[in-house]
Amino acid sequence: MPGILKNSGGKPYLSVVNGNLAQKVDKTTQGAVLREYELPNGTRGSKWELTYAYWEGLITAIEFKEGDYGEQCYIHLSDAIITLNTATPYFTDFAQKVFNGNLREPFRFHPFAIENEKGHKKGVSLQQNGVKLKNYFYDYDDKKNLYDFPEVDQTKKEKKAYWKIYFAEVTECLIEKLKGLQFEAPVKKDESFEEFI
Repeated sequence: MPGILKNSGGKPYLSVVNGNLAQKVDKTTQGAVLREYELPNGTRGSKWELTYAYWEGLITAIEFKEGDYGEQCYIHLSDAIITLNTATPYFTDFAQKVFNGNLREPFRFHPFAIENEKGHKKGVSLQQNGVKLKNYFYDYDDKKNLYDFPEVDQTKKEKKAYWKIYFAEVTECLIEKLKGLQFEAPVKKDESFEEFI
């Protein structure tokens, strides 16, 4: 663990950057790579980061906070905190799949960003015990949404403006459902004499 952010409880913060998990670190950190970026408002900057293809851990809590760049989802793992902007496909993909997992077992988070002749596809491959989890809110056999997931209004789907409204409804639905998840308190290691042996 190369660096810890203040007030993080000793856990590194990981965010998704170009289909990888990135941890902001000091430039002297071994393996750190400089990434230059430009925000939608034109602000330019750079960060030194370590990048990871995936991270595995037990989810201990999920919380939401408003930030400078919109609402953020904080996924607390046993050894890290993954942040996802709720307005991104990474969040939507994670939220649709996590309900198909067992919250008492670790998840493997593997974000991706694929660009090909069909366009761009971004998301999170969420795995548990080597099995890729699927969208909990969709019946692949009957091709229909489940569990009160928002339906596409067939009379409006040809309008570009409609999709912004629809995806906002999807995001709000997923946030409310995630807030209802119950997590067991993680088992704390007994800080006894054995630790000092």
